[in-house]
Amino acid sequence: MKQLLSRLILCAAMFFMACDPQPATPPTPPTPEAVTFRTFSINKAQNPALTEDLTFTIDGDGVFSCKVPYYVDRAALIPTFTVPEGCRVVAQAKTQISGKTAVNLSKPLVYSITLNGKTTPVTVKFEIGYKGLSGLPVVVINTENNQAITDKDTWIPAKMMIDDGNGNALFAEADAEVKGRGNTTWSYAKKPYAIKLGEKAEVLGMPKHKRWVLLASWNDKAMMRTDLTFFMAQQYTTFRWKQRGEAVELVLNGEHMGHYYLCEQIKVDKNRVPDGYVLEIDNRAKEAKGDIFFTSNLTKLNFVLKDPEPEKGSEEFNYARDYINRAENDLKEGNVESYRSYMVMESFVDWYLNQEFSMNIDACFFLSVYMNIGEDGKLYMGPLWDFDIAFGNDVFLDDSSDNHIPEGFYLYDADRSDLWLKVLRNDELFLSILKERYAAMRADKDTILAHIDEVAEAQRESAVLNDQKWHKLCKAGASREQILKAYDAEVEYLKEWVEDRFEWLDQHIPNL
Repeated sequence: MKQLLSRLILCAAMFFMACDPQPATPPTPPTPEAVTFRTFSINKAQNPALTEDLTFTIDGDGVFSCKVPYYVDRAALIPTFTVPEGCRVVAQAKTQISGKTAVNLSKPLVYSITLNGKTTPVTVKFEIGYKGLSGLPVVVINTENNQAITDKDTWIPAKMMIDDGNGNALFAEADAEVKGRGNTTWSYAKKPYAIKLGEKAEVLGMPKHKRWVLLASWNDKAMMRTDLTFFMAQQYTTFRWKQRGEAVELVLNGEHMGHYYLCEQIKVDKNRVPDGYVLEIDNRAKEAKGDIFFTSNLTKLNFVLKDPEPEKGSEEFNYARDYINRAENDLKEGNVESYRSYMVMESFVDWYLNQEFSMNIDACFFLSVYMNIGEDGKLYMGPLWDFDIAFGNDVFLDDSSDNHIPEGFYLYDADRSDLWLKVLRNDELFLSILKERYAAMRADKDTILAHIDEVAEAQRESAVLNDQKWHKLCKAGASREQILKAYDAEVEYLKEWVEDRFEWLDQHIPNL
């Protein structure tokens, strides 16, 4: 009986233990909401300068960032944001109200967000974006303290970078110096500039160097005559060095300056003119401007030693002077065997053909006529330079002038080039190479015309932006359609001029 009772008591105990609920796991307390912005944006509705709303992203460190168009004044922007309920937001010692309070975001701004006595700092910053320009690369130059570039002598410290127009760096920000450049072109409203990088660097696929040029193309409404010349030189010449360049937009100290042509400057370097001395015939050379030059005995032309720049009267200076005087003497005396021994005829033909084809008015031994005395003792003509008023674009003449017509041997008839070009044009070797080179160029006429079309298509939007600032094609206030129509007319004029020039030369070069 006792055993039975014990068993009953044990079973009852086990029954009640099985029915007793287990202690519940304490619930996990809710995680406090992060004290930061839930959303942060800058909207067009509160900021009329914008063309679209700006949405910020947050990185792993909790920093809110966004690309802002370069043209937006970041000193007074009104953000729209949301925060957890009960938060107080302070920035620049002022309580911030979403959609109403303006802040200065020129530099990264730290907001203080307070909830239940706890304050959390949140950083908001901008990166400059260049979306919405023309699709061309954007050269961005910011001078030290936004200092203005007012002359051609003073190098201004600066930073330079190149953006692809969509926030991607084509050239990372680097130290540079900038100054003005040019002769007549410096007097125009839209200025050309010289750039000197702190270190040699490759720029837009062009080989490393410190020195670069931004051409403003003020007189060239088609904005491509220099590019066309460089393209033809690449294809149809044997110069020791052939320049390259790229069409770009320029943003200088935050201001969009329009369409520019970024190209290599003529310098002696393994990636430029390989060695020796570079000389320029420059009728405007003056010692007062710092030009280092001599005047030749026979032609009385000014030969400027561009690079390197030896002291006047130095051994190097006298060598260059005596060399040119010897060349002019040989040409005048008709010493064919002598001048052929050191004048590289192919380079003279290439230079002459490109200048004659384009009817470049500066090239009549007036300005921008370059020669190179190589370390091998040879005289090379070139490189090519300064074609904004070539190809029927002599802006200094009225529209009725014969100089616009693509007919005639313009360079051959120029007075200043009388000794050099007329002697060579009677040299059988010169003429045979000239006919060969022209035939190769002529065979590619369609390629040349196609290049004009390609460049024009790539920079049509740039033409619109450029003209909205400088009004070279149309009067201020012209519509986009009016500017494009005027630009297309300039391009068509250039194409027709090139075709007519080929037609005239077809009839006359074979008969030389």
